[in-house]
Order: sequence, then structure tokens, then C-alpha cells
Amino acid sequence: MKIAVMGDPDTALGFKLAGAHEVYSFGSSPLEIERANNKLKELVERDDIGIILITETLAQRVEVPEVEFPIILQIPDKSGSRFGEAQLREIVRRAIGVELKR
Repeated sequence: MKIAVMGDPDTALGFKLAGAHEVYSFGSSPLEIERANNKLKELVERDDIGIILITETLAQRVEVPEVEFPIILQIPDKSGSRFGEAQLREIVRRAIGVELKR
């Protein structure tokens, strides 16, 4: 199974440098958002994609389908997470039962 990444140019570049093969970069114009919507639909329909990582900012602007597979995870972009640090800690604690401390 492959991991696909969708996000802004800076996030996409970071994942490309990290060795990700399926990386898609989108701007913020209406045409780019339409392209992102189409790409997300295409990725969801592919059998070889297991995880789709999409930046939180992009996920707010596209229609993210409610599917069980592939797994679609929202990730922070260069501007940080839309969730606060405390909320992220709580999400991790509930998900895996581990409390993160600094």
C-alpha cells in the first residue's frame, strides 16, 4: 500500500525530500482547489493507496469523503496545527492511551 500526500507547495516539498513518491502540491486559487478535489476523489478510488495525508488547511477547502479506506489523515502545514497543543495532546491520549509531556 502506498501513502499519498496532498498539501501546499512547502509541505509537498518536505515530503518529497523525505522520500514520499505520491506527493501532490496545490495552491489556494479556486482552480487549484478544484484540482485538489479531483485528485482526492481519484486517490480514494485507487486500490493501491492505503493512507492519504492532507494538510488541515487544504482539507478545510475540499470535500473530504467519509471513507473507512483509505485512511485520510489531516496533518499540520507550515503555519502549524489548527488544533491547539493541549487539544492535540488530548487526541493522542485518547487514541493511544499515552499522555505527552514536554
